[in-house]
Amino acid sequence: MSPPPNPDSFFRVRDRVVELKVHRLLWSGDHPENSLSALGECARERVIRAEIDLAMLRDRDFALLHDDRLEKRTTGRGRVSAAKAAELGRVRFKGTDERPALLSEFVAVLARAPYPRLVELDMKDEEPLPWARIEELARLVQPVKARVVFGSPADWNLRRLLAVDRSLPVSLNPHSYIDFGERGGHLRRGAYGYQDAHPLAGRRFTSAADYLRDRFGGVLRLVPGIREVHVRSRMFERMLEDVPTAADIFHAFDVKLDVWTLDAGTARWRERFARVVAGGVDIVTTNTAPALAAAGRKLA
Repeated sequence: MSPPPNPDSFFRVRDRVVELKVHRLLWSGDHPENSLSALGECARERVIRAEIDLAMLRDRDFALLHDDRLEKRTTGRGRVSAAKAAELGRVRFKGTDERPALLSEFVAVLARAPYPRLVELDMKDEEPLPWARIEELARLVQPVKARVVFGSPADWNLRRLLAVDRSLPVSLNPHSYIDFGERGGHLRRGAYGYQDAHPLAGRRFTSAADYLRDRFGGVLRLVPGIREVHVRSRMFERMLEDVPTAADIFHAFDVKLDVWTLDAGTARWRERFARVVAGGVDIVTTNTAPALAAAGRKLA
């Protein structure tokens, strides 16, 4: 039997358990994001949930990198999608001796450790992935399939994954269709105040509550069998202004609600954190899980 999870990776509020997802594997912040050393720390600290970023490489495998260009966080240069797996091995995270990891390496480490119990694989590529690479991705995660969930705003890539293996766990970020608080986003502001290009947002046909139910009722059906939905924290806070029971919109589909990213030390974080917790979230994605866990226990 594995030891119990770290009490700083979740907290209880009355009859609910709220889990804290460690964003980019950043538990203490002492390791590069998305790195194998950060994964090792999450394993040692018995973290319940974590998140990593995936980006397709040119020839094979996937890099655990958030940014689309190597120079943003590593000593390399150029687009991640143009780099080969062997080339990735020659670059380092800036200021460290550690190189970025491959998904295959991540899977090998995760398979040997009981924690994290569940890892979101956040797919950063939004263009349609080639079928051969989709098949490769599905093969790579087979040893840990029960402990990962693929997440993406690119519902088309999630459907491709399910076409290859319908048992793969999937989740959806809806911000390709409806959002709030994104600066310079590709969606125009609709009649209800959200960023939404759908005809229902063209003018106020009904109440904001019904509008949100109608929109998410369609968006959540874009990918069959999704287990979680990842909603920007500002978006969920805005939804609560229109629908105090906004979490029920997602729970009606038997989908867990994850809000991202909310960190201790940011403006009004305690107030915002208390509000989303009271609003019924199941998961909070954060870079400061221990601090949020301590704040969460005070809400009980």
